[in-house]
Amino acid sequence: MTRTVRFADAPRSRWANGLGETVELWRTPGDGPFDARLSIATIGSDAPFSSLPSVDRVLLSLSPHTLTLDVDGRRTVLEQFDTVAFAGEAAVHAVGVTTPGHDLNLMVRRGTGTAVLTVVPVDGDLEVHGVAVVLDGTVTGPDGPLAPFDAVVGPVSLTGRGRVALAAVPAGTPIE
Repeated sequence: MTRTVRFADAPRSRWANGLGETVELWRTPGDGPFDARLSIATIGSDAPFSSLPSVDRVLLSLSPHTLTLDVDGRRTVLEQFDTVAFAGEAAVHAVGVTTPGHDLNLMVRRGTGTAVLTVVPVDGDLEVHGVAVVLDGTVTGPDGPLAPFDAVVGPVSLTGRGRVALAAVPAGTPIE
């Protein structure tokens, strides 16, 4: 089933630890605990991330400025569209935040497989068999033009010029 999720219209919620805000773009199953989840978080200040035991996470920086994280005591500096993977129970802190920014998070229940976020160009037509999030450019989906951070759940054909993030979820995970 093809579906478009408009970032501007999606409900915001607090992080599990209450220290930030997130917008859920996709999850399976639709209710209850998730097996896989894709969301965009706002990082507005230095703060610890929520602990999510038994979940593997991949984070893609969406901000045009650097995002610095301490992951289990190891400093990681991300430029726009860089990714980092970590366990949901890892001690992760955003540090040195001077300008609020966003990141894209793909979270998968541990033991179901590997989650991957990949940035790919749209140069004409792009067939999506999963979940794609528009990063920039002029991209159109089945419901018309897509703004940055809008998501489409496929199978779907996108057209235009720009970049999208593709969420690869473990085999057998239903795309709803």
